[in-house]
Amino acid sequence: MSVENKIFTISSTGDKVNSSMADDGNRNHLAADFKKFGDQTTFHGLRYVTNNTYHGVRRLIWLAVVLVMTSWLIFNVFRAFLLMYQYPETSSISVNYVPSITFPAVTICNINQFRRNVLNPHTLQLLKQIFQPSEAQGNMSVDLADAKLFPSTDQANVTEVNMAVAHKIEDMLMKCQWGTEPCSHLNFTRRLTDFGVCDTFNDLPAGERGVLSVRNPGIRNGLYMRLNIQQDLYTFGESTAAGMKVLLHPQGEYPIIKEFAFSLAPGFENSVGVRQQTVTSLKEPYKSNCTDGSLKEFPFKYSVPACQLECKARYVIDKCGCRDIRWPGSGDICTIEKLTTCSYVYEAEFLARGEKCHCPMACKTTTYDSKVSLAAWPAKHLLEEMRRDSNMSEDFIRDNFLDVYIYFEEIMYMNIEQQQAYTFTNVQSDVGGYLGLLCGMSLITLVEWADFIIITIYKRCRRLMAKTEPA
Repeated sequence: MSVENKIFTISSTGDKVNSSMADDGNRNHLAADFKKFGDQTTFHGLRYVTNNTYHGVRRLIWLAVVLVMTSWLIFNVFRAFLLMYQYPETSSISVNYVPSITFPAVTICNINQFRRNVLNPHTLQLLKQIFQPSEAQGNMSVDLADAKLFPSTDQANVTEVNMAVAHKIEDMLMKCQWGTEPCSHLNFTRRLTDFGVCDTFNDLPAGERGVLSVRNPGIRNGLYMRLNIQQDLYTFGESTAAGMKVLLHPQGEYPIIKEFAFSLAPGFENSVGVRQQTVTSLKEPYKSNCTDGSLKEFPFKYSVPACQLECKARYVIDKCGCRDIRWPGSGDICTIEKLTTCSYVYEAEFLARGEKCHCPMACKTTTYDSKVSLAAWPAKHLLEEMRRDSNMSEDFIRDNFLDVYIYFEEIMYMNIEQQQAYTFTNVQSDVGGYLGLLCGMSLITLVEWADFIIITIYKRCRRLMAKTEPA
């Protein structure tokens, strides 16, 4: 072997030795730094792993303990954040006594929608054929194809005519009293609902001047009415009962009479005790996913029942090309033929199939729970006086008249509020608890780890740079 080859071999071997020694030196530096960090850190248990004066088995056991606790810590921290992003909800129920409370809007409807004395024989026959088809067959022969409920009426003013032929509040309202003050038919607003023509007391939009409120509970501090249902003017219709429909609802909200109103019967004193309830919900991404939006077609305050009615109306209109006159909107009104052969059919289909409607909860909903109690009316002494003053028979009075008291049982409301069940504050509390319980750590410990990692990387880079510098 030549001298040059010997020199090259020695040189190569020396480089390998130097490189190996450098790696060993780096590892020794890292081990020394990690041991120093383990002795000083607030991460409990780590110093038992890094202390090389302890027996190897003891250090191994402590290493297993540290790894298990650290794994458990990471799992619980991950679970805490996962729970927060599931957006769980909880409900808070509170009973709030207040100095005064807004009285609800009171919508009353006569169960009969058309007065017999203003209808001609053609219309009476048509109503019987529509609403009593089994009995009408063979006796009535009205052709629905060209039939009109009111023959002299065109489509343009059919709404006004329906208003005109319905029972009038000035004829039904015999007595009215609000607290200690008298009231009259002038305090009622005439409107068209899903049940037909109705009248609403205290119908001003919420927040406007003139909305009535109550300061004291009890039957003497609410609305009293004596009503005459005018049963002698009844004719065929959707219902076979006699009486009044009543719905209590917030001002500005469309009254859904068919589903939510309660009935009052003649011949009774009806006491309606009221309690207000408000529900406050959370918006997306929470499951309640409430909305502060408005209805697409109906010009009323948003509510789930109104949204569902709008959805049903849209379904029927898409199928039939027209709408029931009792539904809000600006589309064409169905003819009698379309109403009986199409609208009623698809309305029943919509309800039977349970069509899906996107009607999220309103973010704030106010409802009025009603408790109705009855007593026979009038008492005998009052009956005799009424017969003498009005020249009416006992049967006529009991078949047509009723008293109703609507009042708050207590000046309070129940508030059901949805709240965030698990927030970032809860995450902080849980993570802090896991850090202390499992590893004896705090957020400062995390800073210590960051400091150790950064300084170690920095020292490593300095050594590499020192090697590459020319001698």
